Amino acid sequence: MRQPATPLPHERRETGVEPLLFVLLACAWGSSYLFIKIGVATLPVFSLVAWRLVFGTAFLVLAILAMRVPLPRDPRLVGRLAVLSVVNIVVPFALITWAEQSIDSGLASILNATTPFFTLLLSVLVLHDRMTGIRLAGLVVGFVGVVVISSGSLGGPEALGEVAGIGAVVLSSVAYATGNIFFARQVRGRVDPTAAALGQVGLALPMVLALGFAVDGGITVPAVPEALFAVAWLGIVGSGLAYLFFFRLLAVWAPTRVTLVTYLMQVVAVALGVAVLGEPLTLGFVAGAILVVAGIAMVNVRSVPWRRGAGAGAATTPEPEVGVPEP
Repeated sequence: MRQPATPLPHERRETGVEPLLFVLLACAWGSSYLFIKIGVATLPVFSLVAWRLVFGTAFLVLAILAMRVPLPRDPRLVGRLAVLSVVNIVVPFALITWAEQSIDSGLASILNATTPFFTLLLSVLVLHDRMTGIRLAGLVVGFVGVVVISSGSLGGPEALGEVAGIGAVVLSSVAYATGNIFFARQVRGRVDPTAAALGQVGLALPMVLALGFAVDGGITVPAVPEALFAVAWLGIVGSGLAYLFFFRLLAVWAPTRVTLVTYLMQVVAVALGVAVLGEPLTLGFVAGAILVVAGIAMVNVRSVPWRRGAGAGAATTPEPEVGVPEP
């Protein structure tokens, strides 16, 4: 039997508030798809992401000062946070924001839910974790769901843009999967969750500003109240509070447990898209979404550990850490 690992300095114990943080995280990230759709209607992609990170950084700096949380000083740890800034923020934020210029917010949320599938694949290919039969079936079911959802975008004059948007969100899921594995292996337990959140968001800001000037020729200021409210919400709630909740949960729960937020956040995202933006809820979309969620459930099934060799002391393969998408 494996002995429990010695807790790292910044790992924490459950306090009972985690279920509430779990629900709030789902609402924060689920609503982000709606406000990305609203903001991108009047702002260029990198401008929207940049303003989101401005509000997010400001909020997290205030949180750090209020809680007197020490910032990491180890250059290697700062470098790891910079890597997370790229794969967990710069790349996926830009891809999802660009995609929502051509696809519905609810569709983006369901497609982004494929993050656990890619995290499992990377765990098997890179970390040599074991692929169980039920999880392989979950991958197949989930990707069939993506095909069913996407099939409704393969006709009409806007098909090319919609297909490109679908591809961009799927690529963002690959980025998130990479970031979740990297965090679990290289960062988790080595830095306070609040400092980790600020490290990611703060280090991503200058990168996005540089991209905004290089690609768009500058950063556009929100000109309408809707855009200003959207970037403020995305920054304070989606990139500030949400990251505090997320890293707090990762400091206590296993990533395979945190990823269950996927189920609830997709419900929030689709419901807001239908209620606020009037996005269609077709039979094909519902069927595909059910398949994706079923696939996520199968991927998260914990099977009986597989033992190599004979005897009770034989080694077991680690459970894949399937990750969680963050819009």
